[in-house]
Amino acid sequence: MEVIRLTAAGQEIDFAPAAAPLLRRLLEGGWWTLADLANAAGLAVPDAVGVVGELVDAQAVCVRAGHQ
Repeated sequence: MEVIRLTAAGQEIDFAPAAAPLLRRLLEGGWWTLADLANAAGLAVPDAVGVVGELVDAQAVCVRAGHQ
């Protein structure tokens, strides 16, 4: 089974290949809404929430409220 492995914060996290565009967008830096991330990957917003939630749990990303 093919996986996309992200190494961050001293951890390795495996994702389905469908998450790759979302992860690439995050690696670009900047501010992204969950809808932006979902659209980039062709995912439903709840699926994007799952990916981002795993990254937050691993302390690999930070979620902030605010404007660009």
